[in-house]
Amino acid sequence: MDTSDLKRYYMFARGYSFIGRHILAGKIVDKTLEALAFFDYRLHILLCLWHPDMATRIKLIKKRGVQVGKNVFIDYGVWIDVTHPDYVVIEDYALLGYCSMVIAHDAGINKVTDMPIKCLPTTIGYNCAIAPNAIIMPGVHVGAHAGVLTGAVVTHDVPEGAVMAGVPAKQIGDHVQLVTAWQKDMKEHPERYFEQQHNNRAPSNPWMDMLTWRKDGTVVQPPASHLTGTPFDYILKAKQMQRKKSEEKG
Repeated sequence: MDTSDLKRYYMFARGYSFIGRHILAGKIVDKTLEALAFFDYRLHILLCLWHPDMATRIKLIKKRGVQVGKNVFIDYGVWIDVTHPDYVVIEDYALLGYCSMVIAHDAGINKVTDMPIKCLPTTIGYNCAIAPNAIIMPGVHVGAHAGVLTGAVVTHDVPEGAVMAGVPAKQIGDHVQLVTAWQKDMKEHPERYFEQQHNNRAPSNPWMDMLTWRKDGTVVQPPASHLTGTPFDYILKAKQMQRKKSEEKG
């Protein structure tokens, strides 16, 4: 056993000890926060945004009356209508990115004059992706497989498979164009791309037949080459060392 092997084993030990502490502490913190949310509804609202466990965030969101489908991904800071959450529908395999917003009511005129609040059903469609800081306005239906880019403000219905951007959001393309451009760039710059399995990915979509990059032999970066900025990186670096040693032997 040489020095590099000892260093690699040390890094594995550091990384897995971090994971062990994280899992144990996480279970304690998750249950404690969930109990606090039960007793204090103000915390319930805040924990819908910031609870460290996504499954618990979704459970708390459902308790507020939001209709949430299966295999939905809701990132940190997602703000879903506070006063009328029962008007919001999030369909299966939808993704809501960091600090995005879904609003289902308009109370602006109610504040300045004697007028009622308007509430409209607002839907995030099947397998669509809402990027960080995007805003979905009341009454909007985001179609299946659609994409809303970062910072967009969506004021009208989004067609199925459309890609939206801007304020107010306008269609700038569709996923046929996006997949084509993405694969082209992957071939030219594979160092920019990292393999990653997404547990909330839909089992199929209309563009599956367009995904040719694996058959074409495009090789992107393995997951272990993408560092996280946490002690988990000890494991990733150890795996990088292991892979490099195997390549040298091979």
